[in-house]
Amino acid sequence: MSRRIALTIACGLVGLVLFVLASQAQTTRPADKPRLRVGTFDSRAVVVVWVRSEQFQQDLKRLRAEYDKAKAANDEKRAKQLEAEGKARQDRIHEQGFGAAAIPEIVARIQDQLAATARQAGVDIIIRKADVAYHNPAVELMDVTDLLVQQFKPDEETLKTIEALLKHPPTDLEPGCRE
Repeated sequence: MSRRIALTIACGLVGLVLFVLASQAQTTRPADKPRLRVGTFDSRAVVVVWVRSEQFQQDLKRLRAEYDKAKAANDEKRAKQLEAEGKARQDRIHEQGFGAAAIPEIVARIQDQLAATARQAGVDIIIRKADVAYHNPAVELMDVTDLLVQQFKPDEETLKTIEALLKHPPTDLEPGCRE
């Protein structure tokens, strides 16, 4: 997925949230009007669990096998393309895992489970914490990070890694500091 598409999706989600929040933006509500409950998640935790998942490891193996095949066939052009793709993936994962870059391609992996997660958490919408610039006090924010992380069936080591990562704020990575 290109960055332009990812940005379009992220902007669309932020716009949707803003629309919902604006339509719900009353600090005093009639007793019969339900409160909007928004599930938020730290996308860095989802990136860590994704990178440590078997599915991600299989994707890497496929990329490596394709690279090895190109090298064996002396297809230097294809090998260089695959090298560039691998580097771009690594940079993107660093931006997502340590910074606040959007993760639409990872969320897409659990898209079919999000409605059940929202029901389990009792929330009306799920968005990244990084996308919440403001919320009306009448809107209740609930952290659903753990529920999303569990979709990838993490082991104890992964959970400890996530716990340590979340003790620190996202970092903006300088070009050249991604290696």
